[in-house]
Amino acid sequence: MRILLISIAAALATLGASVSAEAAGKKVAYFVTGPNNRYVAAVSKGFLERAKALGLEVTEFDNSYDPALQVQQIDDAIARKFDLLAIMPASEKAVVPALARAKQAGIPVITLVNDVAKGAEGFYVSFVGEDNHRLGEIAGEAVVRAVKESGRDEAKVALITGSLAEGNGLARVKGFNEALKANPKIHVVATEDAFWDTAKSEQIAGQLFARFAPQGGLDVMYGMADNQAVAIERAAEAAGIPLGLEKGKLIVVSSNCDTDGLKAIREGKQYSTATQVPGDAGSHSAQIAADYLAGKKVPPVDHLVAEPITKDNVDKWQQACTY
Repeated sequence: MRILLISIAAALATLGASVSAEAAGKKVAYFVTGPNNRYVAAVSKGFLERAKALGLEVTEFDNSYDPALQVQQIDDAIARKFDLLAIMPASEKAVVPALARAKQAGIPVITLVNDVAKGAEGFYVSFVGEDNHRLGEIAGEAVVRAVKESGRDEAKVALITGSLAEGNGLARVKGFNEALKANPKIHVVATEDAFWDTAKSEQIAGQLFARFAPQGGLDVMYGMADNQAVAIERAAEAAGIPLGLEKGKLIVVSSNCDTDGLKAIREGKQYSTATQVPGDAGSHSAQIAADYLAGKKVPPVDHLVAEPITKDNVDKWQQACTY
């Protein structure tokens, strides 16, 4: 846990009357899952910078995909009577009882990036982030298009996912599978969880290549984030598997853009990705927190832009996806 103390006077001097006196100086507990992940670090940067500008006092609690630890941290924050909790859930289900305890204690909660299990909407005042089901659909739709463009009638697909305990990973898998229904001859033959980790994704990809080689290999792989997709591409090159659209080549798609993924799209190694801009998620979450603490009405869901990125629009997203 690290504590970030923010100068209220400096923030007010910067923003002037645009900052509500009711929000300035309020204490916010910010819960981060996977702080060493590059995307998550960029979310936190956006959150903390915006919180500073809004005059909030933030205490950060970190966990490495550990739902039990996060629940303990939330209970600690409830006992310490923070004014608001901003939570990136480590598990869509395990976090729910802690959210219920926060509500019982009268402490409002903002959730961000990662989804919470359905039925728990009454335990938090707003969710900020992309529609993860839609991000999965975008990836699945890209697979359907790519398979058709490659001249294949059918395809074997393997998924290397983020953390499926988090709601966003599971929602993307569901959206992905629903989009594949457009071509019943496209089959998901493996789903492996890599917890968003680059090295683990590369290791799993290599294992999948060896596993399916006797069956003619894989046609498509979905790396849930660009760091995972690029790891798949490295593993393919190491295994002598060509990348691209032509028959006999491996098609790679993703659903969380970063600089390396955009580069791979330009080089023809990756077919597509999708918009998930971390700085926006972080700054929007801090703004929603401040608005709520100032007595303003906030949306129960604040979905950010989610759209596909291919070679046709890769330049448009270069700046937003660089972090």
